[in-house]
Amino acid sequence: DNLAAFARPGVVLLTWVEDPDDPQHAVSVDALARLEAATDAQGRPFEVVKLPAPGPLTIEADEAAGVEAAAGTQPRRAGDRMAGSYVNFYLGNSRIVYPLLDPARDEEAGQILAATFPEREVVGVPAREILLGGGNIHCITQQVPRRGPGGSGSGG
Repeated sequence: DNLAAFARPGVVLLTWVEDPDDPQHAVSVDALARLEAATDAQGRPFEVVKLPAPGPLTIEADEAAGVEAAAGTQPRRAGDRMAGSYVNFYLGNSRIVYPLLDPARDEEAGQILAATFPEREVVGVPAREILLGGGNIHCITQQVPRRGPGGSGSGG
């Protein structure tokens, strides 16, 4: 959800961290090398579109205050880095909804998405609150299967 997403056959959006001192830079470089060495199902090389990473984004003290971690979950501590990514977008039939996370990079990310998906409207929405919960737009818009015959629930 945060590293890469297929835009269409043969085209992959990759979260890109430019700063070599950022630990996520090595992840971006490794992913790019793997994608450049790979091919699609028809043996064609991938076109990789680099999408800048926001931030780095960290949890503010007021965002961490009063939040108690439940068993088996990650604590929310001031200063901890959040896993923000513009790749964590919703791909709809006629639009892309992407997270607005960093005023310094939001517009650039929107322009790259618009160029990658020219047939769709690109809409940015404030998403820091979602990110604080540990995911983002793609994560919260995933399908929930309907229960079929024999399962509990409406089944209908």
